[in-house]
Amino acid sequence: MPRGKLNLKASKKKVEKLLDRIRTREISVDDLMLFHEWAQVTRDYPGGDWCKDFGTFKAEGKGLELSTFLSQHQPCWGQQLE
Repeated sequence: MPRGKLNLKASKKKVEKLLDRIRTREISVDDLMLFHEWAQVTRDYPGGDWCKDFGTFKAEGKGLELSTFLSQHQPCWGQQLE
């Protein structure tokens, strides 16, 4: 299990996707702040795929790498994180 902080260096495509969902109000600012605070904590991440639900959206990743943001209705793959 990798231990550390989530790598938030995102591609332009991921940032544009996130900003678009904020603009269309699919992602609330409060939930985005929860994600930011959660991502700043050093923790153990599974070596494989993981998913974390933040209410109005979900974040998916693999190890310490963020993969994508999903809408609240899209299914998550991988280990569900608390």
